[in-house]
Amino acid sequence: MLPSSTKLTIFQRGIVQKCIAFCTYLFSIFTIALILDWLDKNTFLNIIHEANEQGTISEQALNTFTILIESRDAGFFLTLFFVGGFCTLIGLLIVQQTAKLQLSSPVILPKVIEFKQGMQNIGINTPKDRIDFVLKHGVPIFIASKPFLEMEQYNISVRLYAFADNSTLSDADTFNIYIGQQRLCLDAADYEYLLEKYGREALSAHAARISELEKTITNLQGTLSVQQGKINELMEQNQTLLTEKAEYQNKKRTLSGREKSMENRENAKLPVRRVAYPLVNRLIAEADPGTKYTRTKIQEEFLRELEAFPKLKPSVQEALHTPQKAKNNTPFELAGWAMEEIRLALGDYAQTSPGRDKES
Repeated sequence: MLPSSTKLTIFQRGIVQKCIAFCTYLFSIFTIALILDWLDKNTFLNIIHEANEQGTISEQALNTFTILIESRDAGFFLTLFFVGGFCTLIGLLIVQQTAKLQLSSPVILPKVIEFKQGMQNIGINTPKDRIDFVLKHGVPIFIASKPFLEMEQYNISVRLYAFADNSTLSDADTFNIYIGQQRLCLDAADYEYLLEKYGREALSAHAARISELEKTITNLQGTLSVQQGKINELMEQNQTLLTEKAEYQNKKRTLSGREKSMENRENAKLPVRRVAYPLVNRLIAEADPGTKYTRTKIQEEFLRELEAFPKLKPSVQEALHTPQKAKNNTPFELAGWAMEEIRLALGDYAQTSPGRDKES
């Protein structure tokens, strides 16, 4: 049992939600039983009336029951099977919809970890693998009362997602919705336990990868030693480039005012690029096959990335400043050159036609 399971009361563990789902299930079974009972009795009554009209029922009860039993054909049982299967399916769908309700009592946890980032640190990166991990290991999942701005939050009210570890009632859409809202989280004690136990497997995989890379480097070093002559040639070319660089620097001192102005404009863009470069790398790393980032999604992720560079905010605001942005009070809106540079860097991951964002 993971640490957080010992901290929750019976109501905080979702007993109300589970009781409602169980009662819904019992109600469905009861309803099915009533329907089957009615169908059975109605069928026998029809047979009795038909037998009475035909005069086949005698005074002797034994003969009457014999005739009634022999009158039932296989079509009756086929009808029962069809009705029962249909009602069972409807009951299961009702239970699954009921299970989506989040009725667990709130609990204040001293420290919680954002689910997606926590799973990535453990070494689980794809949405499907995260859900499979939760189902396999029975990981308690919580829903925070407010979105995460950072990986950790303290003394926050959360609710247990009661059916997260139930393969029948767990719902991938529910996971994705709360992950998209950045409200799905893990208790810090659970996270540390999982990181220690399963993070080692990820570390072992990384160690194997490093070992493989080291072998590759050794092979490359052997190849480089054989090609020392080419290296010397490159060094000569480098010296030539240094000479050209010196000439360029001399020419730079004589640049016209217009050329210097262009250079200043490029320098002014550097704060934006300092935020954009790690943003592009992260978006590409998080993207699933077929992911297309829209302008709206890029804008949202840029604002999120900017929070990691508080000291750059004034210079970024100055670089992106336009009268229209000042009027609309949107100082960090990516419009024009900034948006196009990020989209160009994303390449095929940038959406070029209308559509909805895909989860990364």
